[in-house]
Amino acid sequence: MSWIGAGIGALFGAQRGGILGSIVGAVVGNWLEEKAREFAKGTMQGKSSSSHAASADELSTLAALSAMLSKMAKADGRISEDEVRYCEQLFDRLSLHGEKREYCVRVFRSAKNDAHSIYEYAASFAAAQPNGNIREVVYDILWELACADGTVSSEELNILRLITGSLRIASSLFAWECGRRGVADSAEMASMPDDPYSILGCPRTASDEEVKRAYREKAKQLHPDALRAQGLSDELLSRANAQMSRLNAAWAEVKKARNL
Repeated sequence: MSWIGAGIGALFGAQRGGILGSIVGAVVGNWLEEKAREFAKGTMQGKSSSSHAASADELSTLAALSAMLSKMAKADGRISEDEVRYCEQLFDRLSLHGEKREYCVRVFRSAKNDAHSIYEYAASFAAAQPNGNIREVVYDILWELACADGTVSSEELNILRLITGSLRIASSLFAWECGRRGVADSAEMASMPDDPYSILGCPRTASDEEVKRAYREKAKQLHPDALRAQGLSDELLSRANAQMSRLNAAWAEVKKARNL
């Protein structure tokens, strides 16, 4: 069939579960039924398969991203034209066309009014995605969506503060994003200091060698080749540059404090 037919088998063959598996199963299942009906009626004659077979990881990542975008866009009660435009432009930059784009749109619409929270989707994604750097990239995208209409609502800001736990990323990322985007007051910033050790992924009690090792390991994970092996597109890879800048700044602060 198309990449969808191959991808759905891979998804359940890999035993993805939870709400990501549910939404993928529902969206793709309905889609396949529609395709089968179209084929039976002869309306699909002459249509070619649009792309390569999607892997289970790709389906899961696209489902999680689309569902979280949907929940974030509706956080303040309505989805604005600016937010819709941002999602469309993001799909363009991710080179999502044809069936893949339609798949993401269907997930977006399905998640908009379902019973699950954005935190549930984030937690399910984090459980399926072992690379913390990719989870941080998704967090960066959620921030961009929240800022798309020119202002970050209190509901969106609260989600961005709390979802770090669900995504299993450093809570200090919230303060860092607030600072570089200028969207939070000084009290909020002070309550969540940007701890360089948290960014490096090691405790303050770590030895000099342990701190160096933590930095090297994190930098290795952020290398473009390592991220590309995880299936990230060029658009998402470019976002890793901000993470690398943040990592280098944290390392410089720790080196200075320790006289390394």
